[in-house]
Amino acid sequence: MQPWKAQAWYRRMSVVYGLGTWTLFGSLFYFYGKKTPSESPEVEQKDLSRSENEIVLEPLKGFYVETVVLYKEDYVPLTERIRNVLKKWTGNSGSEP
Repeated sequence: MQPWKAQAWYRRMSVVYGLGTWTLFGSLFYFYGKKTPSESPEVEQKDLSRSENEIVLEPLKGFYVETVVLYKEDYVPLTERIRNVLKKWTGNSGSEP
């Protein structure tokens, strides 16, 4: 490739890269930077002036998170897999703590 062709290609790719980067930043600022405080969802406040003996049976809206974790039956952690591959490559048993 001739030097002037390489330089022209480099300039074109720089323009494409710069245009893509500024488009990404512009869209991020446009969509996420325009939020005003009035658009934020309001949390419903409940009156908690109850007697101490009364039990609240319903969870307060927005104050808990439910997490479901599923474990596979024969799951081998990633660190153990990497350690096993390294043992196979190096041929030594490694030091067990």
